[in-house]
Amino acid sequence: MYSTKSSGLRIFRDGAVTRLAAATAAIGVGGAMVVPTVSLFLADAVGATPLMIGAFVAGRAIAEIATDLSVGVLSDRIGNRRIVLGVCAMFAAGGALCYLFMREYWLLLASSAVMFGLGGATFPQMFAYTRELAETRGHGVTFFNSALRAVTSLAWIAGPPLAFALIATRGFETLYGVAAVLYAIGGVICFVGLPNTDRRPAPDADSTASLIADAETGGSGGAAVTAEPERRTRNPFAGLTPKVKALLVTIVLLLAVNAMYQFDIALYITKDLGMDEGFTGLVLGLGSALEVPAIMYIGAKADRIGHWRVVMAAAVCATLFFAAMPFATSKPALLLLQVPNAIWTAIALSIPVTILQDSMPDRPGVASSLYSSAFKAGIFLGGVVAGIVAQYVGFTNVFWACAVLSAGALLSVLLRRKA
Repeated sequence: MYSTKSSGLRIFRDGAVTRLAAATAAIGVGGAMVVPTVSLFLADAVGATPLMIGAFVAGRAIAEIATDLSVGVLSDRIGNRRIVLGVCAMFAAGGALCYLFMREYWLLLASSAVMFGLGGATFPQMFAYTRELAETRGHGVTFFNSALRAVTSLAWIAGPPLAFALIATRGFETLYGVAAVLYAIGGVICFVGLPNTDRRPAPDADSTASLIADAETGGSGGAAVTAEPERRTRNPFAGLTPKVKALLVTIVLLLAVNAMYQFDIALYITKDLGMDEGFTGLVLGLGSALEVPAIMYIGAKADRIGHWRVVMAAAVCATLFFAAMPFATSKPALLLLQVPNAIWTAIALSIPVTILQDSMPDRPGVASSLYSSAFKAGIFLGGVVAGIVAQYVGFTNVFWACAVLSAGALLSVLLRRKA
């Protein structure tokens, strides 16, 4: 039924794709309301210093790295990934409720690290589920991944302006209450609206009898059959080529600067430039709006251009963007710079996961979790660097640190040619 590959917006005629897009949108808007407001929330509502904010971001990232890899291995073994998605989304809702009710720094850090640590696994598992659904439905994988990433970008068009508007009019409590509801809605859709994409073949009678006989007689047949899948399943780092390792380094650096930007932009605009929270939401919303056409175009052309060339272009664009940001002290300049920001972000948040999945076709959950773990390692690095730089030399200089790390990502892409 789904043997013929389809691409373009025709994929949204599939009811399962539409429901997946709805779940992605609900979870995406919730995340888009939480992520860019955390630094302002900690500074204004909790009274945290920039260094404490950086430590908070880094601490959460450490928790999420461990849970992402564990959930990735578990999801590949149990197969029914929609249940994993639903459970993780509910934990994210619990994390938003922690922000709603708690104001003590250390208690907030510990509780949100657990809740968002497990809830953060929604992101990589959504990528893994997306690939499996694309393959079972006969949709082009690269475009399908990019299309769902575009849904997330659409969510980020609405999320930040809504979040900062709620902060200005109703406070942080209303903001995080709405985010919790959105996470929960996404979880419910995952539980009841998505098909099971588990494609693991059930063992036939002959193979089962052979394995039982080997086990009973102490034969080596069962070990020969199961040892290699077991190795592949339990060790998420097994079989990584030097090029994939170079890609992981690139992802860590690019996602570090993305995390630093999310950490810094609201504080830079409101504290250093003296502008209002509403304009912060406009800047973030515009960047996400520009991401949508960028990610759809790049997703459609990436296979032809070459995935590594596209990632290299993202590193170049990020370096130029962050080198220009310290000079952007007016509203028109900040808005104009969202064009290169949208281009490099659209690439960094979609294409690398496809490269990883292509390199590990039998372990889509682990591949997606490796991407997400590199993502969270980037958040950890970004939180540490941004916190230290902001604490001692100010929010503006965080962008210079971003430019240096982006140049390091470009160097990693270039060096992978020697790998």
